[in-house]
Amino acid sequence: MNMAIGMVLAIMASGAVQMEATSLTVRAEPVPRWLTLDGTVEPVNKGTIAAQTNGRVVRMLVDVNDRVEAGAALLEISGNEQSAAVDAAKARLARAQAQYKEAELQLVRFKALSVKGVVTRAQFDNAQASALAASAEVKAADAALTQAREVFGYTRVLAPYAGVVTARHVELGETVAPGTPLLSGLSLDTLRVESELPQSQLVRAFKGGELTPDQIEVLLPSGEALRPQAVKRFNYADSASHTFRLRLDLPERQAGVLPGMWVKVRVRLGEHRALMIPTRALLRQGELSAVYLKVEKGWALTPVRVGQRVGERVEILSGLQAGDQIASDAWAQVREVSHEP
Repeated sequence: MNMAIGMVLAIMASGAVQMEATSLTVRAEPVPRWLTLDGTVEPVNKGTIAAQTNGRVVRMLVDVNDRVEAGAALLEISGNEQSAAVDAAKARLARAQAQYKEAELQLVRFKALSVKGVVTRAQFDNAQASALAASAEVKAADAALTQAREVFGYTRVLAPYAGVVTARHVELGETVAPGTPLLSGLSLDTLRVESELPQSQLVRAFKGGELTPDQIEVLLPSGEALRPQAVKRFNYADSASHTFRLRLDLPERQAGVLPGMWVKVRVRLGEHRALMIPTRALLRQGELSAVYLKVEKGWALTPVRVGQRVGERVEILSGLQAGDQIASDAWAQVREVSHEP
């Protein structure tokens, strides 16, 4: 590689070189104008699970950094008291049902006797009221049983969604009460990127109305560019930084993206015309950027200043003009020079 650098410098010192090469014409092309921002990947679903009943932690089924599926058991709280409450509610319901059955039979008997005039209207009304009261008691007992079962279910804490455990707030054997934090976690399936748009760029970014996913790219550390599925701008600025928050929803289960990652967000502000050449036509060694420019006597290695790269093409800021002829493969030219006698 040092030999190649020396050859490049020698060529620049010697001026034009007589060689045959494939050439291309430099032309101005429309190029997107991008605003590059910093962004952070965050989970859409994250939070802390708290206890919903009293008891003692008897089993810890997960630890920090464990991945869990939706509905998986995370920990268990002692449930003797809650289990007893369920049994008591079942007994109450059974008693209420028996009383309701007896009241219904009594109402049927009184109805038949009232036709014959054996019982008074008041006695029939009392039997009817007793049946209605017994029916209401059955409904109340059934509701109490449902509530007792619900409270008993709180002794087994389940994951609300698939994700990873990020913090554990209790230890085995600790006593907890409703509201006591137990575990924290986040989902890895649905992620988003949050970025800050400077106030000075707000009008340029939203010149055509609301931002759309087609105007934004999320650049991952791997170099991959993602299109967000949805874009949301907060309608108020941060009073300290005077920036507007942008929230970009990423595709679900996107490989290579994890919460806390630092990424780049590019917002398209429009287009401008620029001189673009293929990257293979550019010679780069350290701080040197040059192309082979066609001149009257052959080819001359000409330094250039480059700008942004768009795919396999790179922008030329200075050193060339529209209509110039350059070699299409700069390193092929270097190899040709190195083989000349």
